[in-house]
This record gives sequence, structure tokens and C-alpha cells, in this order.
Amino acid sequence: MPTSFAAQRRYCVAIFILAAATLSYQVLITRFFSVMLYYHFAFAAISFAMLGLTRGAIAVYAHPERYAPERVAAEFSRHAARFALTSVAAMICFLCVPLAVPEPYVAVALAITTFGFVIPFTESGVCITLLLTRLPYAGGWLYAADLSGAALGCLGVIFLLLAIDPVSAAFWIGAFAAAAGWMVARHAGELHGRRLSGTVALVLAVVASGHTALAISGNNHLGVVWAKGVPQTGTLFERWNTYSRVRVMALGEGPPIGWGYAHPPQTTIDQKRLDIDADAATVITRFDGDLSKLTYLEDDVINSAYLVRKPKDVAVVGVGGGRDILSGLYFGAKTIRGIEINPAIFEVLTDKFAEFSGHLDRTPGVSLVNAEARSYINHSPERFDLVQISLIDTWAATAAGGLTLTENRLYTTEAWGDFYRALNPGGLLSVSRWYDPDNHRGEFYRLLSIAAAALRNTGVPASELAQHVVALNVDNIVTVISRPDAFSAADWQTAKARLLAQGFKILIGPDVAFDAVTTTIMSGKADAAYFNSLVENIAPSTDDSPFFFYTARLGQFFGKPSSVLSNNNSAVSITLGLVLFSLLACVCYIAIPFTRLARGMPLATLTPPVIYFSGIGMGFMLIEISQMQRLMVFLGHPVYGLGVVLVSILIFSGLGSITVGAKPPRPGAVIARVVALLATLVAAGLLTPIVTIWARSQATEMRILISVLLLAPPAFFMGMMFPLGLSLWRRHENLLPFFWSANGITSMLASALGVALSIEFGIARTFGLGVCFYVLCAAMMMAGWQTQAVAARKDAQAPNSTAVPAVPLT
Repeated sequence: MPTSFAAQRRYCVAIFILAAATLSYQVLITRFFSVMLYYHFAFAAISFAMLGLTRGAIAVYAHPERYAPERVAAEFSRHAARFALTSVAAMICFLCVPLAVPEPYVAVALAITTFGFVIPFTESGVCITLLLTRLPYAGGWLYAADLSGAALGCLGVIFLLLAIDPVSAAFWIGAFAAAAGWMVARHAGELHGRRLSGTVALVLAVVASGHTALAISGNNHLGVVWAKGVPQTGTLFERWNTYSRVRVMALGEGPPIGWGYAHPPQTTIDQKRLDIDADAATVITRFDGDLSKLTYLEDDVINSAYLVRKPKDVAVVGVGGGRDILSGLYFGAKTIRGIEINPAIFEVLTDKFAEFSGHLDRTPGVSLVNAEARSYINHSPERFDLVQISLIDTWAATAAGGLTLTENRLYTTEAWGDFYRALNPGGLLSVSRWYDPDNHRGEFYRLLSIAAAALRNTGVPASELAQHVVALNVDNIVTVISRPDAFSAADWQTAKARLLAQGFKILIGPDVAFDAVTTTIMSGKADAAYFNSLVENIAPSTDDSPFFFYTARLGQFFGKPSSVLSNNNSAVSITLGLVLFSLLACVCYIAIPFTRLARGMPLATLTPPVIYFSGIGMGFMLIEISQMQRLMVFLGHPVYGLGVVLVSILIFSGLGSITVGAKPPRPGAVIARVVALLATLVAAGLLTPIVTIWARSQATEMRILISVLLLAPPAFFMGMMFPLGLSLWRRHENLLPFFWSANGITSMLASALGVALSIEFGIARTFGLGVCFYVLCAAMMMAGWQTQAVAARKDAQAPNSTAVPAVPLT
């Protein structure tokens, strides 16, 4: 089917818009899953998207007559309209279906409803597959438009959620997707497709406009009715962004909410509840400047560091509702720097409820900053007597797809080294976590192992570690206080007397031991072999393996699944479930079709392209996930992990795709590109950890530039691989949708497998595995050339041959 340059340009614009809508919608449902189910269900967003895209590709492959080249425009417009309608319908069902079921079954109903999100991605998959495989080959331009559109959607949804609510965003995304179908049908003369897609686009745009106006004006509009099986009533304020939904509700007068009180509070106070993704919560306290009303703060074990040493300069990591700021004021700190990563929480404290909380941001000596703590401390000249980190766990999935929790990077050996460097002489790092002496000691042990490793890195001898760490407990809270300078005997005895008088239980101290595990850790004898010998994985988490919360080993999920489904480790069980589901999908969408095709094709002809396109899917996703996890903290904000890492990879991959023309390149040129790809991947893998440590104190703009420079070269060459594969195996035109589906389903597998491998083996090894898949792709390319050379010689020798010419080798 000949296609004019103008038509090709329109198709590039159409796939650009649809890809942008698809990725925007994927990020959007990540947020819905995290709020309405639990954060670990957000891991499924990428898997659902890839599964849907694969199903769309298989549909095109299975029905060649229906999706023939001459029907591309008609089918594209029809399926684009379906994507718009089903995406909105799935979102509305997700919001409303729980109202129709009994409360005990709400979670089950929500889980079932999520599978409805596969349907819109299937419709999008049909559209994208049609343009990539059913049009006359135009080199890498269409694939570049696909990647660039995805980059725009990724970046655009970040800013979109700053301006409007996610429900309005879903309506707008659907309207733009349908408009892409209308544009294609209009120029192709498809009357039915033009009417359908045009009507859908217009209706959704009108609804989106009205809903946006209602949401901005504060009037009643469609929103979250149920979340995690709980009705969302009594909301005073709600704000969404790309990595959390923040909600404020009234609590009224009552006993002060606290975490580990040594003595029950004997007073009442007016408070409001602030929750993140309908799960993690803190309080906003009414404060009129009278510190005498805050005496209950003395009894909370998270504030025990103030009894160890009276600090003048305090840094609070995770301001939340301002409770730790009030603690600093109550205990007489002269300067308090509050560091809050979430702009929605920052808005609550400094604007929406600033008067209720006493305008803490205007209080003398208090300054609040909206930033990621490690990044801020690394490039700030400030030094502190106390850095306090109290129960920082949002249980909110980041917009990057739930691949890494924001706060994981606070609990690593390198992070504590950063905090130690920010301390004045004698300064303290205080970290509080959940604790249960019978069922939940893993986090406590891991805090101690991190402290021991970080202190050793500062030069503390193993024999003196016990002189640098104190651990205190009340109820289900443990606070670990550590410092690079050893406690003198006199200082410790004075502090010990105050702590015991306050009613805090001392678990660890210079003269206090707890159990055999903590004794081994604090003696410096806990090496890798020792940690591997334990049932739980309590080895110190690092930036290469920043999964602090996950203490179960992967083998436990198969041997004793019931013992690890609770608490934090349930996220890993969901990830492993997705891996198994993805493997089953690979059997259905790759292995079974491959077996059927092998009955009529030589394995030497069929195997290389299937492995090649599957290898691209695995390699691309493993590299992407690894680099996103590595650079998220370096950039200073989880949104940058999405807006810089993913966008850079997609944009430069698109630029690399453009360099692959419609004519097959010579083998020498292809080999040069593959060698350059492998070289840049190896260089990026080796340089990223070195450069990020060296440049961690640079300004944000410089860190963004450095990240782009690390990402651009390998991404540029990775983008060439898919169009090079299309060029090499173009002679198998009917199989191209199958190859595209193999790429999609293995990307789905890699999205879940990459997280699981990073948890168990570290990010660096996951990155290395991604490089290995590209090596495999290079080998399959060589095998493909060899097979096609043999086929070309046979065709040349056959009399009156009418076979499709093989790709020339010269």
C-alpha cells in the first residue's frame, strides 16, 4: 500500500498522540491503584499496560484480513475511540463498583476491577501495532514518534496532576486519544471512523471541561468514594500529585495522637488527621504558640534524642503535619530546618492549614523547605546537632510505577553517611521505626546493621561500635540513635539516667546488650556470611540495594508463603506473583504461537527474530528500571526519576530510531552500532555510581545535566535496535505483529522481574543482566544474517523464483 509523505507524517502525529495518552493513562492508574488498593498493587500498572499492548498486537497478528494495510485508517480510528471509551469506563467502574458490594468484599471487588484496565491498553495496542507493522516501512520514524509521544505523556501527566484532579485528567486523555483517531479517519476519507472518533472526542472534551471546572471550584465532582475498603468521608482537603494523594480530615478535641508514649497523655488537644494514599497518617496539631500545652511530647520515645543531648540546630526529615517541628520548639532548639519532599504536604502546612497549625513556617528559628532530604543535605552547607527521621513510610507508590518507594533511600548505608557528614561534633542521628519483640524485629536489626556499616565507613573501629549507638523502646516503637563521636562514660551515664527516668526501655547502649544478633552486629563481626546465615535478610541496605523494608528472602515466598504475606513483605509477594503471571503470559503469547509457527517454518528462520525482539524487551526494561532506581535520589526528587530518567531514555531512543532508514543498513554499519551500544551500556553501568557520588553536592540543574549525559548515549543506541530488527526481518511481514507482541510481553516480564532481581541481587547486577540481553540480541542478529544469506542463495538458484528478496548483506 503506497503511502504519501503527508500521510506518513499524519500517522507519525497520530501514534505520537496515542502513545502520549497511553503512557499518561498508565501513570494515572498507578496513582489510582496506590490510593484505592495498596501501594504494591501499583507495581501491576506496567504489567497491565504491557499485557494489554501485547494482546492488541496478537489481535492484529491473528486477524490479518481484518487488519489489512488498506484498513489501517478505519481500524485505527475505531480502536482509538474504543481506547478513549474503555479507559474512562474502567476508571469510573474502579471508583464506583465498591459501592455495590458488602464491605468485607470491597478489596476483592477492587482487585477484580483492576483487570478492566487491561482492556483500554489492548485497544491502544491494536492501534500502535497497525502503524508499526501494517504501513509501508518508513525506517525508524514511526517508532521514534511512538517513543517521543510516550516521553511527552510521561512528562505531561506530571504537570497535568499539578493543575487538575486525576478524574478530569482521565477524561482529557481519552478525548485526545479519540482525536488522534479522528485525524487519521478524516484524511483517509473514513466516514464511519471519523464520526465515531470525532463524537467520542467531542463528548469527552465537554465532560472533561465541566468536571475540571467543578473540581477547581470546589463543587461536588466524581472522586474516590472508597479506598482500601474504607469510605472516604469527612474530607476537608484533598490534593493529588504524581506520587501521592494527600487528604486532611477533622479529628476534633481528644488525647494527643502519638506513637510510643511512656505515659498516657493526661491532656486533650485539637488535631486533624493527614493521610497519604489513604494509609500512612500523621496529625496536624492546633498550636497557638503556648508550648506548655505540648508536655506530652516528652513521653514519646521518638523524641528520646532530646534527652540524650540538648540540640541547638535540628533537621527534621519528613515534616508531615509538623509534629516533629513542635517537638524541636518544645525542647528548646534554636533553629529547626524542616525538610518535606511532598509538595502537597508542604502546601497543607504552609497554606491550607497554616493558621490552624500556628504558621510554623513563620515561627522564629523555623524554616521549611520542599526538597528530598539527602539531596538537600548533600548540597547544603548547614550543619546540625540532631537529624531526626521519625517513622517515614508513606506506603505510596511513586509515579515511576511503584518501582521504588521514596523513603527507601533514607535507610541505606550511604544515606546515613550523608547524614553523619551533616552533623556538628557530637551530633546525633535519630531514626524511629515500628517494632514488635515477637513478630517484627527485622527493621530494628537492619537499622543497627546500617548504623554499624555507616559508622565503620566514617572510621569507627569495630571494637568501638557499641560506644556510638543507643536504641530505645516503648510499645511498638524503637528509636535508634547513633553518632560518629563516641559517647563518653560521663555523658552516657547522665543520658541513661534521664532516659530511664522518663520511662524509656534501653535496648542497646554502651553498657547494655539486647540479644545475640544485636551483639554480633555491634561487635563488628557481622559479615556477609553471617547475614546470609540468618532467616531474615537484615544485611545493611545500600544504594545498590535500597529495599530496607523487605527482609524476607525470595526463597521464603515459595517455601513458606503464609509467613511473609503480612507487613512490608507483601509487596514482594505481589511482585513475585506478577513475575509468575508474566511467565504464564510468555507461554501463551510467545511459546504457543512459536510452536505452531515452527510446524511450517524452519527453526533456523523463526528462532532468531523471536529471541531478538524478546531480548530487546527484556534488556530495555531492565536497563530503564535500574537507571531509574539509581538516579532517583541523585536527582533529588522521585518525580525526577520519571521526568528526567524515563523521558531522557525515551527521547534519545527515539532519536536513535530515526537514524535507521527505510533501506537495510550494511552489516558493517549495524555491527558498529551494536558495538557502540554495548560500549555505552558498560560505560554507563560503571560510571553511574561513581559520578553520582562525585556530583551529589552539585546544584539541581547540574545533576539533571549529568543524568542526561549518563543516559543519552546508551539510550540513543538502544533506540536503534527495534527498527534494525524490523529492517532485518521485514521479509516476514505477516509475522511482524507477533514479533512486536513478543517484545511487549517480555517487557512486561522484565518490569516485574527487574524489581525482584534488584531486591535479591542489587541494582548493578540487574543492570548487568540487561546488558547481557543486548549481547544475546547481537548474536541473534548475526544468526539472522546467516539464515537470510542461505535463503538468498537458494532463491537465486531456483528457476523462475518469485520469492520475496532477502535483505541484502552488502
